Amino acid sequence: MTTPTSAGPLPVAAVTAASLPVFKPVGTDEIVTIGDRTGIFTPLTTKRGDNTDNLSKIVDVLRGELAEAKSSAAALQAKLDALTAPPRSADNLAEGVQNALDSLADRLGAMTNTTSNFAVREFSLESKVHVDVTALGTIGFQFVKPGETVNAAALSTVTLTVVPIPKPLPDAVDSSAGSAAPGTVAVPGPGGVRGVRGADRPLEALGLSSAQADALRSAHVTTTSELARVATHATATAELVSMLGVTREELGRYVLLAGLLTVPGLDGTKARVLYEAGIHDVAALAEMKPTTVVSRYAKAAASVEGAGRWRPKEADAESWVAAAKALTTH
Repeated sequence: MTTPTSAGPLPVAAVTAASLPVFKPVGTDEIVTIGDRTGIFTPLTTKRGDNTDNLSKIVDVLRGELAEAKSSAAALQAKLDALTAPPRSADNLAEGVQNALDSLADRLGAMTNTTSNFAVREFSLESKVHVDVTALGTIGFQFVKPGETVNAAALSTVTLTVVPIPKPLPDAVDSSAGSAAPGTVAVPGPGGVRGVRGADRPLEALGLSSAQADALRSAHVTTTSELARVATHATATAELVSMLGVTREELGRYVLLAGLLTVPGLDGTKARVLYEAGIHDVAALAEMKPTTVVSRYAKAAASVEGAGRWRPKEADAESWVAAAKALTTH
């Protein structure tokens, strides 16, 4: 039996038992004690060192482990680079200008002098921006941060002049009415209930996974209407199919759902129920009778996840149909 003279730190196995090869026996197993642990020692080499078969197998295992570790490290580094790299999206420029104007207008409107009120009459901006074009043909541009290293060929100068115009006042909707006026959605506001057009929707409203939505956002496609617009280009169809990992038929379904979501009053779930009910687009909805919409919706809702127990009343269907007709005639 061999006992170590000093109790040093216990060695840590570099490979797992599942990855060990079948070694060639070169000696008799021995019982050894290392620190406070006793085990079986199996020699892999002879004293003369003339048998290198086992060593070669160990080297092969370590090479495999190293290659796997390098691959994992490269994948993690790629994810880290993607997270730390600034997003290249038109929204960055628009949001930057919007936030600056909102802040400036709020501060000017809060001035307390007794003689005058002030407002921004015009706002001019000239700045260097980073520009890139994705495989979908969308253009992204973003302000260049101080100290950021970018390709000089991707830099461009953008000049903006923002001029104020009065905001349109929405038509008032009677708060006692059971539904909003055709083409509008009832939204609570400071003066009661007001009618507004349907807002654009996030990509997840189509039923896309987080990974699919992130892939589209990386290509500067951030809303359902943007997806519908990009998908009309024949050159982008194949790229979208590959990017989302779907068939052309599935892509077509997403585009039709995006169209239905332009109808005020429809959310992702309601649009999916209408699609499953055979009402695939805005034009089809515009031609439907409200009573038919109600009955078809009730039959299809049971097969759509998340539809719950809510079912549209005839007034809801009338609002959808009227809004769809308004959309198809403009």
